[in-house]
Amino acid sequence: MSRLPWREQAAVWLAPSQVGLVLRRRGWQAPQQHRHAVAADGADALLLALGAVAAQAAPRRARARIVVSNRLVHMALLPDGRALRGGTERRVAARELLRGVHGDAVEGWDLAVDAAAGAGMPAAALDAGWLARLRQQALQAGLHAVSVRPLLALAAAHAWPRLAGRAAWLLVTEVDGALLARIDPAQGWQSLRSLPFDAVQGQAALAPWLARCALLEGLEPAEQPLVHVAWQGLAAAGPVTSPDLPGWQAEHLALSAQDI
Repeated sequence: MSRLPWREQAAVWLAPSQVGLVLRRRGWQAPQQHRHAVAADGADALLLALGAVAAQAAPRRARARIVVSNRLVHMALLPDGRALRGGTERRVAARELLRGVHGDAVEGWDLAVDAAAGAGMPAAALDAGWLARLRQQALQAGLHAVSVRPLLALAAAHAWPRLAGRAAWLLVTEVDGALLARIDPAQGWQSLRSLPFDAVQGQAALAPWLARCALLEGLEPAEQPLVHVAWQGLAAAGPVTSPDLPGWQAEHLALSAQDI
C-alpha cells in the first residue's frame, strides 16, 4: 500500500513560564486537534517540559512549527542593512551589535537576519547549543522541527497588512511580557524595546511603560497608530482582551497556535 498523503502537524509554543503543543491529526475522518500545556521555569527547564508535554500528546513523526517567546530571544536592530553587502555582512554587523550588550557569549549564538536588505532591520539570536538540544529533544519526542521562529516574526507577519506603508507602532504581548517596535515606511524598524511582566504588576505595567517609550521617541501616543498583536497561546482564536491604553490609536489583533 502506498503511503497515505497526510501527516500529523504540530504547533509548539515555548515561553519562560509555559510549554504548549497543539497536535493536529488527519485521517479518513475529520481532523482532530489535541491541546496540551505544562508549566516551566527557565530556558533549560523548557526542554524537559517539552518532553513532558509531548508524552501527553504522543505524536508520531509530526511536522512541528516551533514559536519561541520574545523573552527567550536576543534581538538587535541594524540601522541600515542596505549599506551592507549581502547576508554575511548583515549577520556580522548584527553580531557585533549584540556583542556590545552581551559580550563574547554571542560567539555561541545562532543568529538570523532577513535575507532581503532594507532600512532598519531586526536581527534575532538564540544560543546555538540550546537550539540544538531543542531540536534533539523534539525529535526524541516524535516532533520533526521544520521551523523555529521568535514570536516577533510571527506577529509582524500577521500584522503587516495593517503596518505596511505607514508610520506605526507594533506592540506584541504574551503572558511573560511585551515588546514594542516603532516602524517607519521609509526608514524601516526604528526602535525595539521589551518589558517583562512580573508577578506583582503584570499587564498593569503596560500603559505607563508605553507612555515612557513614546516619550523616549519624542512622540505623543496619539501621533501614530499602534497595532497590538495579543498572543493567546493554545487557546482557540477568539476576541482579543484589549488592555486599557488611553490616548493611543490602538488596533487589536489576536494570534494563537492555529496561526503557527
